[in-house]
Amino acid sequence: MDRREFLTTAAGVWAATALAQENQRVAANDRIAVALIGCGGMGNANLADFVRLPDFEVIALCDVDERQYGNSLRILEKAGRRTSNIKMYEDYRKMLDERKDLDAVIIATPDHHHAYALIHACHAGRNGQGVDVYCEKPISHNIVEGRAMVNAVRKQKRVCQIGTQQRSGQHFKDAVEYVRSGKLGKVYLCRTWITNNTPPEGCGNPPDQEQPPAGVNYDLWLGPAPKRPFNAARFHGNFRWFFDYGNGLCNDWGVHLNDIVLWAMNVRWPLAVSACGGKHEMKDNSDTPDTLDVTYEYPDFTHIYTVRRGRVHGGFSGRTHGMEFVGTNGTLTLDRSGWVVTFPDGKQERHGGSEQHFAHVQNFLHCLRHREEKCASDIEDMHYATNTCHLANISYKLKRKIYWDGQNERCYRGYNIVDKRFVHEDGEANALLFRQPRAGWQLHT
Repeated sequence: MDRREFLTTAAGVWAATALAQENQRVAANDRIAVALIGCGGMGNANLADFVRLPDFEVIALCDVDERQYGNSLRILEKAGRRTSNIKMYEDYRKMLDERKDLDAVIIATPDHHHAYALIHACHAGRNGQGVDVYCEKPISHNIVEGRAMVNAVRKQKRVCQIGTQQRSGQHFKDAVEYVRSGKLGKVYLCRTWITNNTPPEGCGNPPDQEQPPAGVNYDLWLGPAPKRPFNAARFHGNFRWFFDYGNGLCNDWGVHLNDIVLWAMNVRWPLAVSACGGKHEMKDNSDTPDTLDVTYEYPDFTHIYTVRRGRVHGGFSGRTHGMEFVGTNGTLTLDRSGWVVTFPDGKQERHGGSEQHFAHVQNFLHCLRHREEKCASDIEDMHYATNTCHLANISYKLKRKIYWDGQNERCYRGYNIVDKRFVHEDGEANALLFRQPRAGWQLHT
């Protein structure tokens, strides 16, 4: 072993020892008992940041695929956490009913399970008082589910953080404050965009299989979604490209992007939404659009959201994703790497990025300790952000504009500008606000 290798190894041992010692500093009876529901990519990314904080003690893992547990256990072991006390569960409903010692859960399932897991959690725990929740985005599969989730969190007085971590990034806070300060003048146009450079073969076109892989409870994975034969393209990593389980790239990124527009412009919902696009580039068996342009109409400004999935390059202002606020005094362009203000004379003012994900977990811990029910990504705010994406998909499916009464969460055919009232309820659009769950599943509202 040479000197460099010795120092590297020694540093690693020291870091592991220091982490283990830090994890022991919080008294056992003061730790927050956590379970992870969904041990896939985002679930493990969340887990890795949770175990950086000694306040959290992971006591259970839950996944319908027993092959998923290994990566979660390795994260815990690397962090110097014990794993002998951890129990594995296949069904989160059984876990939530059985574990009365739970304080909080991390929900990182596919989108179509979010509402069912979160609402169940809100009524579980000690004496049915509920457990607190860190839930991945988009919060819901449809708008009615999202409202039911908000109601459950509020009724049970649960602390709930949604995984839109940009809300905890300092440079996002600063950019939002800049927009709100009036320095851009009158902001009359907002843009958001996501360009996902993906080969056209995407998730492929594999045939259906008679049986799912060994160790997978596929019926439980489907949960409230329609019964279908197992297909590898619709499973891990690809679920969001199918309307049964997710809502495409529109929702995957739109909740992050559009949320910043709602936040900075201090609004909750658009007055009207129109979307056009299609599946033009991808040659796989997905059914969500790879090309989508959405126009949101607000009383005082217009917002345009652009979605591109396929062989695309760049984006706007050289950014593959971002948000833009166009005002009479300048334009602010923002993404996760930082933000820049461009003035009419061409001069620019630049600001760097900031850490967001670990800060988001820290904010959740702060709210748990102080029983602050509104986290950085409050569930109701994220319900409104997610709704912008759901409405875009509804307009896309109907191939026409819809008018949105955000106060009552109903769709209409028109809006009387003089009287400021909605006219003619839109039965077709309202039918898409909810999906009846499969037999054996029920949404508690």
